[in-house]
Amino acid sequence: MRRWFYGGALVSWIVAARAFIQADWHHHLLSLAPIIAYNRPQGVFGWVLAVALTGLSISAYKQHQYLLRQQRK
Repeated sequence: MRRWFYGGALVSWIVAARAFIQADWHHHLLSLAPIIAYNRPQGVFGWVLAVALTGLSISAYKQHQYLLRQQRK
């Protein structure tokens, strides 16, 4: 299960990087702003970044729980 979250987070980071690079190539970096406004993500870049951070957090938590269980044995 944690590998699925880690994989999803990795894919989300790749999509976020691609969106950033594409905006840079077309000189539209300001179109990505605001990333977070009114306490929620805005635009594709903001949502992909939020999903990537969430997936990374869940993956880290699952890895931590797994390591704790391995230490108890």
